[in-house]
Amino acid sequence: MPHHAKIRALLTRAALLVVLASLAGGGLARAQAPARSASLDEILKEISSYDGGIDSAPLWKLRDYVQAHKNDPAARAECETKLLAFLKTRATPVARMAACRWLRVIGSDQAVPALQALLLDERAADMALYALQQIPGAAADKALLQALPKVTGPTKIAVIAALGERRCADAVPALEPLLGQPELARAAAFALGSIGGDAATRALVAAYARVQPDLKPVVAASMMKCAEKWQAAENQAAALRLYETLSADASLPVQFRKAAAMGRISVAGSGAATIVIGYLEGSDVGMQEAAIARLADAIAPDRIAPVCALLPRLPDESQVKLLAVLAGYPGDRVLPAILDAARSNSAPVRIAAMKALESTGGPSVVPLLAETAARTSGPEQAAARSALGTLKGRAVDEAILALMARKPAEDVEAELLLAVGDRRIFPAKAAVAASLTSPSPRVRLHALRALRAIGTPSDMDAVLDVLVKSDDESQRAEAEKTLAVLAQKIASADRRASAVRARLAAATDAHVRATLIAVLPLVGDDSALPLLRTLLENPDAEVFDAAVRALAAWPTSAARDDVFQLARDSRNETHRLLAIRGLVRIIALDRYRDPEAAVADLRQVAGFAWRPEEQKLVLAALVQFPCRDAMELASGFLREPSVAAEAQAAIDKIKTRLKATGKRGTTA
Repeated sequence: MPHHAKIRALLTRAALLVVLASLAGGGLARAQAPARSASLDEILKEISSYDGGIDSAPLWKLRDYVQAHKNDPAARAECETKLLAFLKTRATPVARMAACRWLRVIGSDQAVPALQALLLDERAADMALYALQQIPGAAADKALLQALPKVTGPTKIAVIAALGERRCADAVPALEPLLGQPELARAAAFALGSIGGDAATRALVAAYARVQPDLKPVVAASMMKCAEKWQAAENQAAALRLYETLSADASLPVQFRKAAAMGRISVAGSGAATIVIGYLEGSDVGMQEAAIARLADAIAPDRIAPVCALLPRLPDESQVKLLAVLAGYPGDRVLPAILDAARSNSAPVRIAAMKALESTGGPSVVPLLAETAARTSGPEQAAARSALGTLKGRAVDEAILALMARKPAEDVEAELLLAVGDRRIFPAKAAVAASLTSPSPRVRLHALRALRAIGTPSDMDAVLDVLVKSDDESQRAEAEKTLAVLAQKIASADRRASAVRARLAAATDAHVRATLIAVLPLVGDDSALPLLRTLLENPDAEVFDAAVRALAAWPTSAARDDVFQLARDSRNETHRLLAIRGLVRIIALDRYRDPEAAVADLRQVAGFAWRPEEQKLVLAALVQFPCRDAMELASGFLREPSVAAEAQAAIDKIKTRLKATGKRGTTA
C-alpha cells in the first residue's frame, strides 16, 4: 500500500472512533440524566381518553402527582385549578371521575362553584357530589342547599344524604317539608337524625305524630339517633323525652321499644329504679327484658328487695334473665329469692337459679344442691353439681364434710363425694376412704373418683381391696384408674408398684393374681418386669394369660425384648397377635431413636406379622422413622394388595419428611 493511502486509512479509522465515542458518550449521558417528571397538563392529557381499561398507569401518575404536591399551598391550588378546568373538557366520564376523586382530597371553596354547577348535569352529578360532599366549610353546605330544590330523582336523594352526613344544621328548614313527601321522607328523616339538635328533633317529633305507618320506624330510628346525641351531650332531659315517646308506642317493633326503654332508664337518673320496677310490674315482656338489661345500673343492692319480690310473678323467660343479673348482687340481699326460684315448677328457672347460686350461695345451700344433683339428671343435675363444686369459701367445705358425717342417703352421699373431688377437700380423705366399703356401688364409684383428686399412695391398699373384691367391670375400671393416679404420686419410679407386688406375693387365688397383674402396666414401674417374667412360667393359664397381656401393654421400651420374644415364639395365636401389636407400639415410643435401628426392629416384626391389620401398624410406625431403610421396607409391602394403599401412603409421607429434613431416600 502507498504511504499516502496508509495515512488516509488511519485518518478514516480515527474519525470513525471519534464518532463512535461521541455516540457512546451521548448515550451514557442520556442514561445518567434523571428522567423528567411529567407535568400535570401532560398527565391530564393522557388521562382524558382513559375509558377504564386494564392499563391504569395514567391514574397512578395522577395520584402520585397530587400526593407529591398537596402539602404545598401554591402547588395544591394549582392542582385544584387544573382539575376543575379538566372537568369542563370532553374527557371521558372515567377520566373526569378520577379528577373528582382528587378534588375530594384537595378541594377548597374555590372548587365549590364548578362542582355545584355540575350537580345540575345528570351525567356529571354523581362525580360532582362525590367531591363536593367532602370539601369542608360553609361554602359547600350552601352549594348543596342551593342545589337541593333544583335537582330531582336519585340526585336529590343523594344531596339530602350528603347534607345529613355533613351535619348541616342550616339544612333543617329545607329538609323538614320533605318528611311529608313519601319518595323523599326516608332520606330526609335519616339526614335529620344525623344532624340532630333542637330544630331537627322538633321536625322529627312533629312528623312522627302524622307519618304513615310504613315510615314510622324510619322516623323513630332517626329520633333514637337524636336522643343518643342528646345523651352524649349530657342533655338528659331532651334525651328522656324522646326515649319516653318511643318506648311507649306499642305500634313500633319490639326491638325499637326495648332500645328506647333501655335508653330511658339510662338517662332517668334517680328515677331509673322506679322505671325499672314499673316495667317489671307490667305485662310487656319486651319492657321487662329492657328493665332487666339495665337493672344493675339502675338499682343498688340495698334497693333490690322489691325486684326480688317480683321475680316469681314474671314469665319463665324473664325469670331466667333476671336470675342471671341477680347473681351479681350480694348473696345476703338476693339469696332467699334465688332459693325460691330453685324450687320452681319450671326446669329452666330452676337451672338458672342453680347457676346464680354459684356466686350467691354459701354453706346453707349445700344440702339443696346435693339433693338436687342426686334426684335430677341432664342440665339440671349438671348445674347443681357445678354450683356445689364452685361455691366459695372454706365454710362450704366444712358444710360438705358435716353433711357426709350425718350419713345421708346414698345418692346424696355420692354427690358429696363428687364435690369433694371437684373442690379438692383434702381433709375429707378419711371419709372418702371409708366410703370405699359402702354397700352402694354408686358411692364406691364416686369415692374412687374423689381419691384420684385428694388421695395419696397410702390409699392404694384400700383401692386394691375394692379391685380384688368387686365383680363389677365399671367399678374395677375405676379402681384401676385410681391406682394408676395414686402410683404416679410416688416420687421414686421404681417404687410405684410396691403395693401391687406385695399384694401379689400374698395372693393365692389365681383370679385375684390375674386381676393384680393387670394393674402393673397401668402403674408403669419397670422394676416389676422381672416379676412378670417369672409369671410367664406359672402353670395357671389365667395367671400366664394376664402376664402376657401385661407385657404386651407395657408403657415403656424396657419390655421390648420380652415382647419381641413373645411375638416371635408364642404358640398361642391370640398372645402372639397381642405381642406383635404391643411390640410395634413399644418401638414407636422412642421417637428420637436412631431411625435405622428402629426400622431394623420393625423389619423383624414385619417378618412374623402375617395379617393385614398388623402390617398396617408396621407401616404407620415406619413414618415416624424416615430414612432409606424405611422407604425400602414400605416399598416391599406394595406387592401385598391388602395393604398396598397404606404402603404407598407411608412412602409418600416418608418422602415428605425426608425432603423437609434435607435427607435423601430411595425413589419408589
